[in-house]
Amino acid sequence: MSWSFRRQLFIILLLCLVFAGVVFAYVAPIIFQAPTCSDHKQNGTETGVDCGGGCVNLCTSDVKKPTILWYRSFLISDDVYNAVAYIENQNSAAITAMPYEFRLYDTKGTYITRVDGTAMIPPSGRYAIIETGIKTGTAIVGTTTFEWKTPTVSWQHIAPNISSLRIGTSDISLNTSSSTQRLLVTVNNKSPIIPLKNVQVAAILYDKDDNAVSVSKTYIHELTAGGNLPIYFTWPRPFANPVVRYEIIPIIDVFSTGAIK
Repeated sequence: MSWSFRRQLFIILLLCLVFAGVVFAYVAPIIFQAPTCSDHKQNGTETGVDCGGGCVNLCTSDVKKPTILWYRSFLISDDVYNAVAYIENQNSAAITAMPYEFRLYDTKGTYITRVDGTAMIPPSGRYAIIETGIKTGTAIVGTTTFEWKTPTVSWQHIAPNISSLRIGTSDISLNTSSSTQRLLVTVNNKSPIIPLKNVQVAAILYDKDDNAVSVSKTYIHELTAGGNLPIYFTWPRPFANPVVRYEIIPIIDVFSTGAIK
């Protein structure tokens, strides 16, 4: 083997090594990439595909489906109803938007209309999903159904400081002396440092037998830290039964407070 041939061979091998090094530098991060919670694989500390372990999302096997305790519709005016589903979440986790469906039927069981929506599910507690202003024409609602449309929506961990996010209520009064029924409530952000945004407040009214008489809801764009705010709910006609108890349910949007783990 001549000296010139050996030199050419050395140069070729050197170029091959340089080329192989460049290819490896490009391919290695793809082949040996660190596990993430969005790589569509079960790896790292995950207990499922992109869930559990150190991931924000919980695996479906680690949570319980929210319990639907009851649902009803209430006549608000001649052809308008409000529908409510009373829900309990036993998980210390939340969902950004859970799809659901209300269906309304007349007194003979004939289908009238359907209302689709999505609801944020707050952690650990009971809350209400309310649809207002449902028009039924001349039909009188006899029964209402409610169901989840997509039970596989991802649950997310909530940071420990979520326990400090509370809304209190006071100065509750119901005025039924006029044609419009009006419920006044003062809400208070119990956190001295965290303002709350996009708060939904539901109101459920009960008679002496603890049966729901009517429902309504309102929204608070922002409730300052430690702040108080008077809100009100109205109904355009008298209630079927006298109201003796009120349940005011503030629903805090934990996803707008930085409370996610």
